[in-house]
Amino acid sequence: MIVPLFGKLYLRLALGVSAIVLLEGEILRNELRRFEERRSSLILAFRHTAVEDAPTLLVGVKHPHLRFLYGRDVVNWAGWPTKILFPALGFVAVENRGNNREGAQYLRKEVQNPRFPIALAPEGQVTYHAYTCASIEMGAANIASWALEGPREEVVILPIGIGYRYAKDNNRFLLDLITRWEKEANVTVDRSLPPNEQIRAIGYETLKLVNTFWNLNLTLKGSFIKQRDGLCDALLRYSESLGGLEDSSGSIIDRLFRVRYKAVEILNDTDRSLLSEEERRLHDEEVTKQKISDHASQVVDVLEYIDLNYLEGKHAVQRSIEVMLSLLDVLNRLQGGMINSRFSPKGKKAFILGGTPIEVRKSFGHITGRKERLNAINQALEEGLNNVSLTLEEIMFQST
Repeated sequence: MIVPLFGKLYLRLALGVSAIVLLEGEILRNELRRFEERRSSLILAFRHTAVEDAPTLLVGVKHPHLRFLYGRDVVNWAGWPTKILFPALGFVAVENRGNNREGAQYLRKEVQNPRFPIALAPEGQVTYHAYTCASIEMGAANIASWALEGPREEVVILPIGIGYRYAKDNNRFLLDLITRWEKEANVTVDRSLPPNEQIRAIGYETLKLVNTFWNLNLTLKGSFIKQRDGLCDALLRYSESLGGLEDSSGSIIDRLFRVRYKAVEILNDTDRSLLSEEERRLHDEEVTKQKISDHASQVVDVLEYIDLNYLEGKHAVQRSIEVMLSLLDVLNRLQGGMINSRFSPKGKKAFILGGTPIEVRKSFGHITGRKERLNAINQALEEGLNNVSLTLEEIMFQST
């Protein structure tokens, strides 16, 4: 009842989404119908391009309900309404790259006899760009594999692309974003350059600002990606040292999640009233460290997904807008902000596109080895998400 009554109002007033366009909606409607007829278990695997994605999908699908999976740390920055509403709406908290045995057992039972379609973001967190998929996690493949143990004749994963048109006049809005960055960074770029070259210059200047702000004293040479990753590595090493984390293995994102959950444990999951006076003193010292650690990791959270090569594509202006919004967000994180304080204009229009359904039992049910089956499902899903992202770009480009 909550979603039909208040969903659109929340999207418009709180998130600035003025309209939702469901593209080629018959694909999605067919899969929802098959689910309602109990002929399939349905997993909606959506590209996570912005903080608005989950409520946009929940309202845009117009299904009685969806059961979303969300990172358990979301409630720490999304505010008290989220702490109340997410459990009340039947959403399930998970720990990305963590060992959440209780949540896994619940999900395993749920997908074998599902009441609602499962909705999740295989990328694990917001990646801030609509037209290419970041590396995905094994969560969707695991859930689909569990669903194969259920009685329904098919298990379907539907890749879904989500994108946003931020303004009616994209070119003017892009120039406004560049001006906004100049004012906030107190840095001027050469306006005689083409817009994409201005953005490239802003990208490198943003890396310099991060290096200076955190006193990293790195020598920034080489490609943008090389410099970016060097900064992310240095910030994570600093955060790991503050948290006493000896494990620095894995990707930047693997390390980011370890640092994040260490900070969550100290800042949000400890009941100070249960501690002795000495324990409180030590805890307060740890809180100070983890606030600094969390601040540094917030910069990595957005910086790691910025790639200037992304500027090259069919919908070049829209891609440029996405990159500029992320470069502005780096400044927001340096100033102590989080994803909830990221600049996102009011009046934007959301687009939802369903891709080619992946029929898991038909395509992969014959694979007996669990690891081989999971890898095959994961590969098919990553391809499906990339394909739907590019198709979405094509449609949005033609509609401008």
